[in-house]
Amino acid sequence: MSTWATPAASPMIRVMSVVMALVLTGLAAGAGPALALESTEPPPPKSAPVMRVTEESLPRAGGIMVFGGTRGAGLEVVKALIARNEKVTVLVRASSDTTALKALDIAIVTGDALDPESLKQAFTTAPFRAAISLLGGHDGDYRVDAEGNKNAVDATKGAGVPRLILVTAVGTGDSAADAPWVVRYFLKDYYAAKTVAEEYLRASDLDYTIIRPGLLLDSAKSGEAALIAGKLSFGGITRADLGKLVAGVIEDQASFKKVFTAFDAKRGGLWSILTY
Repeated sequence: MSTWATPAASPMIRVMSVVMALVLTGLAAGAGPALALESTEPPPPKSAPVMRVTEESLPRAGGIMVFGGTRGAGLEVVKALIARNEKVTVLVRASSDTTALKALDIAIVTGDALDPESLKQAFTTAPFRAAISLLGGHDGDYRVDAEGNKNAVDATKGAGVPRLILVTAVGTGDSAADAPWVVRYFLKDYYAAKTVAEEYLRASDLDYTIIRPGLLLDSAKSGEAALIAGKLSFGGITRADLGKLVAGVIEDQASFKKVFTAFDAKRGGLWSILTY
């Protein structure tokens, strides 16, 4: 089994430290804090339970499959889906800490983003009408950002599910210039992998939506975040606000086959983030 990403082990944490140091010494010249887009899988706990699909855990019909939903932004997406009375299934590794998920009314199935057969199997547990991916790698291993998300696209399409929402990052694809230069420098491989995933999804015939957040924050929801098409200054958004935005586009046909920036005007711009 491969190792998925965790927010705690994310390369963004290291880059944030570097950027803050540069800001304080005047070398970053307003570049601000690094992008905090985290991957959503926790590190394998020492004694992690192996989750198995049982009759009781099977998802209800017409649900939403979530890849990378155990914590961080992914967990906020799951909570937002539940608030909308969606039937949610989260794919997790056998070694994942599912404590937070077990407290919610969802189904849990095991699999690995780098194991295509396990993703195909996950889609056989019940009918689904959409999938959401927040998969990401860490420690310089970005296979899951590219190959893992490509496998998610293939599994979604192979299961006959028409809709996939992919959460990537500001700085990916044609938004490269929108991320601070120092973040682009340290995370060039990360952005390259995310770009591969975006391009692969866009080339599919799925009704996709790609959402690119900037700096992810743990503060309370502002309630003013929105999905914006077009170029914007780099800014921040809370994980809770992002979760609500992602959950809100599932049935929005106006968002099909489009790319958006998840943007909060209250936290727009790097210095607004620093002083918020």
